[in-house]
Amino acid sequence: MGFINSGNFGADSHCPFCQHEQPDVKFTASGFTFYKCKKCRSLFRWDCNIIKEYNYEKSYYGDSKSEKFWFKPVVWFLNIERSRRAAYIAKNISKESSVLDIGCGNGALVHKVYKISGAKVSGVEMDNVAANRAKQYGHITVFSNSFEKALLIDNSFDTISMIHSFEHIPFPLNTLSKVNSLLKQKGFFYLAIPNINSIQYKIFGRYWLHLDPEFHLHFVDKLQLMTLMANHKFRHVKTVYFNPIQNISGFILSTLNLITGKRDVLFNMLKSKRKLRNPLNILLFLFLMLLSVILLPIGIIEECISAMLKRSATVDYVFIKE
Repeated sequence: MGFINSGNFGADSHCPFCQHEQPDVKFTASGFTFYKCKKCRSLFRWDCNIIKEYNYEKSYYGDSKSEKFWFKPVVWFLNIERSRRAAYIAKNISKESSVLDIGCGNGALVHKVYKISGAKVSGVEMDNVAANRAKQYGHITVFSNSFEKALLIDNSFDTISMIHSFEHIPFPLNTLSKVNSLLKQKGFFYLAIPNINSIQYKIFGRYWLHLDPEFHLHFVDKLQLMTLMANHKFRHVKTVYFNPIQNISGFILSTLNLITGKRDVLFNMLKSKRKLRNPLNILLFLFLMLLSVILLPIGIIEECISAMLKRSATVDYVFIKE
């Protein structure tokens, strides 16, 4: 990923969620320093307040024609997860409703919402491989730009979703303000984010899959999130902690990160077949897949315990604009 910064790197390390100016340096991962806020306990990357423009390399989106992953079982599980979210969104809207997915990727979520409800669906995705995939559906209006720059009309959406895109966007308070302005009164905001309060983060730290240090800029503490949402005139409706597809895979891949001492070796192989052209990589792939099967029962137990304790690796929140 390439970043273009017009400011002074490292000059601004205040918390993006509470503006506290004396954070602790927590650790460095993939060359990026992360701070832990002493006041609200959120975690953020050192440059999350000063990034101005950013773009993702083509390899980020995988080499499949329609999906990020070429490995079909991964896509099957992703579609189960998308269907669950789409069903919840669709039951709260009608055919006359308008739905926006920020960071829509290949458009699969809003496509499912459209299939269930017939609502007008739109997505924001930077002008990239994923945006082109979303446009192939034909019924999704795709704004090919960053969310900050996308030309969207205030009070025009009945539901807005951000499925693991919030943490990619700098200046999170600005993001919440813009979401509020775009939503109609009593509109729904569906937010899925990594959970910095999770057991997985506590165990794995810099090796945690969902840290994703090259791309994730900030991780808000739950209590601080609730405060911010109330300040932005949102009422909390629902929290979903149990997400086995996202969280069990996260446990397995985090464990592999820890074992190998490298980030996302198997994850990147599942995105790009080209990495398997080397016979040694094929052997490595098979070995890591075998390890994944061995780790699966432990991952299931961890997810069940974490969900019961409300400390899952990722969390889905639903809010209503008051």
